[in-house]
Amino acid sequence: METKELKLLLQLLGCPDYRGKIAAVKPTSGTRVSETQRFCRKLADRELLNLHEEIKKFKISPAGKTLLNADIENLPLSDAELTVLQVAAKGPSTPGDTKLPAAQRQPVLLSLCDRGLLSAIERKIVEVSLSARGKEFLRDDYFDANARRNLQLNAQLLTNYVQFMRTWINSAPTPTPPPTPTPTSTPKAKPSDSELIEIIRKIDSRLPTNNYTPIYHLRAEVQPPMTRDELDQALFRLIEDNKIQLSSLQEGMDYTDEQFAAGIPQEFSSPLFFIIVN
Repeated sequence: METKELKLLLQLLGCPDYRGKIAAVKPTSGTRVSETQRFCRKLADRELLNLHEEIKKFKISPAGKTLLNADIENLPLSDAELTVLQVAAKGPSTPGDTKLPAAQRQPVLLSLCDRGLLSAIERKIVEVSLSARGKEFLRDDYFDANARRNLQLNAQLLTNYVQFMRTWINSAPTPTPPPTPTPTSTPKAKPSDSELIEIIRKIDSRLPTNNYTPIYHLRAEVQPPMTRDELDQALFRLIEDNKIQLSSLQEGMDYTDEQFAAGIPQEFSSPLFFIIVN
């Protein structure tokens, strides 16, 4: 780790809740903003920082174009999201081009990017926060031999670190004796079809996914006690009863291999991936 990266982490310890704007965590007064952002991205790659970004420029993705060509009345989009996609369909755009209220722009843009309907052309880090892994690193690992030789800390950085360690020591739980073994709990019951509907609604409300819930969230909730095949059959029953619809995953949507594998395979098209409650 570079000395400036370590100083950036120590600067962050002086911010409320270990979260601060880029200008507040510059390693030195002479460090440029662009250099500070580069350090932040490197630390985020090591999972020591969480980045809080704003989208400064964006374009519509292939999946977003496909969705816009569908029946507008049945699109799983809010009015604001539809407005943004229509603006982006005209070409690369900025948040101001959407004409949405300023407070609404970034949440809508980030949601559409997360769902693979927009592609961010330019992102800007506005704040960073210390991750759980970052706290562990500063607590346990950071004073390696190389750092001790080269690191020169001013009084403020030392104060930040000492206060951080005091807070951790005061909050460390008191060791407790191992708990007495308890009888094995009753296995969780498999949800009924109607209960599945309620679970899907709760997931959609919690995320929210605007009634366009990726199937891997449901699998995480109900497998177990249900098997994969049992859940698939239950979803097909709900389709037959006109309770839900299943939508295919479009090309260009950005999901991990594990999330992609949660979809229901189809022989001649993309897997069924999104759940829409009627």
